[in-house]
This record gives sequence, C-alpha cells and structure tokens, in this order.
Amino acid sequence: MKGSKPKPKPTVLIDTNILVSGLVYLQGNEHRILKLAEDQEITLVLPEFVLEETRTVLARRFPGHEIFLDAFLLLADHTTIPSNRIEPHTPTHQAEVRDTKDVAVLTSTILTKPHFTVTGDKTLREDIKRCPHTHTTSTCSSNEFLRKIKERT
Repeated sequence: MKGSKPKPKPTVLIDTNILVSGLVYLQGNEHRILKLAEDQEITLVLPEFVLEETRTVLARRFPGHEIFLDAFLLLADHTTIPSNRIEPHTPTHQAEVRDTKDVAVLTSTILTKPHFTVTGDKTLREDIKRCPHTHTTSTCSSNEFLRKIKERT
C-alpha cells in the first residue's frame, strides 16, 4: 500500500524457560523464536536476571550448552536490561503475581513495555494480562506468539 508505514520490528521479552528451551531443543517453537531474533525479524528484550538464570540452568541441566548462549547473543538482535533497573521496582508489583518468583518478569514487562511477553508459565501469563500496567503488551505462549507474528506479515 502506497504511503503506509511499515510496522516497527516487534520487541519480545522472553523468560528463562523460553530461552533455555530455545537453545537446547532445536525443533521447538522456542527455537523458532530465537531464530527470528537471529534473522533480525524481532528484537528480544532480555533482562539480566534471565541471562543469569539461563546460564545457571544450562550449566546444571545441560552442561556444555552455556557456549550456545554466548554464541546466540553474538548473533541475535537483542537488548539487555540491567538488574539494577528492575530490582528497585519489584516490591511495588509483588502483590500482582501469585508466584513471587514471577515478579521480576512482570516488573520487566511493565518497565520495558515490549510488544510481546512470551512465557510458557500459564499462571504468569494470566497475572501479566490482569495487571493494569501491561495493557500495551501482548502476553502469550510461544505457540500463540508465532501465530501472531505470522499474522503480522
């Protein structure tokens, strides 16, 4: 269509489980999401705590796979959000999630306002969707995200 602006490249916040699964299981939806970032079709929003947790999980459950995280980060379009930007705000949002370990993901979503937050945690998705501060973010599973991205093109 003449004169129409292209849609901006989507920003996508992912949690630790999506990143670990995408690095380890090369046939899954999570890997397809990481591939979109490698192909510069999306920009991942990666909170520092997600990177640290991913490194820890890979070392413990998939020894030797830590190198894949480093290689991925060299190739992928991403932005890293420092923990010191997120941590001061987590107490404010503690009551908005049912599982306290999820408050950092919610807080990251609120602060960075990505187009999408992708998590496999159904309870966390419900909590983020209920939060009044996240109405500009589409929160979804990896399968839902891939479907929505396909619809955009």
